[in-house]
Amino acid sequence: MKSGDLRFEGLLDRYFKETLADNPVWANHTGLPAGEGKLGRATLLHLQRQERRRRKTLAALDGFNPRELSNEQHLDRLALRAMLNKECEDFALARHELNPGALDFLLNTLQYELQRGDDEPARARRNILGVLRGAPRYLAEDAAVVTRPERVWRKVMQQTFAGAGSLFDAVDIFLKKPVTVAARKAAKKYHDTVMERPLAPEGSFAIGAEAMQRRVREQIGIDYTLAEIESLAQAEAQRIGGLLDEVCSKFGKGRSADAIIAKARAEWNPGEDLLGYYRRETARVADAFRAAKAVTFPKGDELQVRLVPEFMRHLYPTAAYSSPGALEKRQRGIFWVNDLSLTKTTAADKLAERQQHFGLSLTAAHEAYPGHHLQFVTANTHPRQWRRLFAHAVFYEGWTLWCEQMMVDLRVDRSPWLRVQQLHDALWRVHRILVDLRLQTGRYSYEQAAAHLRKHLGFTKARSEAEINWYSASPTVPMSYWLGRLENERLRRRLMEGRGWSLQRFNDWLLSFGTLPQSWLEKYGLD
Repeated sequence: MKSGDLRFEGLLDRYFKETLADNPVWANHTGLPAGEGKLGRATLLHLQRQERRRRKTLAALDGFNPRELSNEQHLDRLALRAMLNKECEDFALARHELNPGALDFLLNTLQYELQRGDDEPARARRNILGVLRGAPRYLAEDAAVVTRPERVWRKVMQQTFAGAGSLFDAVDIFLKKPVTVAARKAAKKYHDTVMERPLAPEGSFAIGAEAMQRRVREQIGIDYTLAEIESLAQAEAQRIGGLLDEVCSKFGKGRSADAIIAKARAEWNPGEDLLGYYRRETARVADAFRAAKAVTFPKGDELQVRLVPEFMRHLYPTAAYSSPGALEKRQRGIFWVNDLSLTKTTAADKLAERQQHFGLSLTAAHEAYPGHHLQFVTANTHPRQWRRLFAHAVFYEGWTLWCEQMMVDLRVDRSPWLRVQQLHDALWRVHRILVDLRLQTGRYSYEQAAAHLRKHLGFTKARSEAEINWYSASPTVPMSYWLGRLENERLRRRLMEGRGWSLQRFNDWLLSFGTLPQSWLEKYGLD
């Protein structure tokens, strides 16, 4: 190994070991026991110390001769620089002063431990009690930092606070005694403190065109200008819209995608054992992809399809996936099924709830095999330990949309409406590009962004606003879905059509580098 190689490995080790020690919740989620039961600190001094570490690491990166690094190290170099630049930029934009997200952070940490409680109740109990002990201090520290809350994020905080009681109730039920009294009081104080602070100017969530352009390059890995991305999205909206109209026309003149899907849903009955249906469909979809030799399945992983525990039903959508920690020895994922029919009494109400899970074969491909579960478990076995901690949405969301496309191409599900649903969802992801871009550059206000989704996708007011709430806090993530899907298609043409690769070889190659932008894999992962 060259001297530059060795120094680079040392830099990676130092940065991640120090950062994980400073961020116990992240350490816990990666699978490091040292972080369990802790919340860490949220003071300005703590944030400033982290910023100094990032700046020092960036300066050290600039000291390397790139020609001394291996291709694998170049991938880590790009990913580390992208991570550091994003976090430095967020600090420079003072987003810590704008975002009252500590309560959501606390609740997510408790929910993570509740999920663990199904298998390891004693461990979960110990960790929950530790988190609850630290909650008043942690919330007070963050409240002191949030001096000018952004109005959208403050509204999200209010919604989080309104629903916090139900999660605290779930914790009390799990522990079989009222242990959340102090945390509830701290949450109320946090809410009240934030509500008393003067608001930041409207639209302060937007990072601006210059930062957005940089994140497109570093988070998504493409060299398009923002104007080129907008032109691409407009062309894709027209193309996908045309394909959707063509497919819908086969169901009768003037039939919309929503009407076709609604009719198919009303005629669908999975039977009374919804969990069993999910398990069978998840296995069937996985077996179909195996039979098609579409991708190599990981060895030694586990995927459990489970019912959401009764005391957590209100916290989940119809279905969700929990991935194993990147450094966990046991790579066990959980595909959660929220069967609300169990809470109903009449046969009609029970059926109506089960029908909300319509299209679950597509969900299984997206969340389980060969979607998120297969992808993350594969990434978590990468021989370069710290590679497992990089997670670019352009890859992991682009991969799941690629899995949905393979569902159609390989005829894994031959339902006549599947193509309608897949194109309908694709159009939604295309419009995310336009909204994300215009929202973060200030061309769209919050209201204009929500109105765009209502106009072009028929979203309700509540659904459109829920979408924009998370778009506002996650620049480039909404656009990553379809841009990632297009990147996979571009590489498929180059490698399968151009070089004659099989589908399995192509997919295995994509998955072999971790969760990084596809263009980086193309530059450093091809002969």
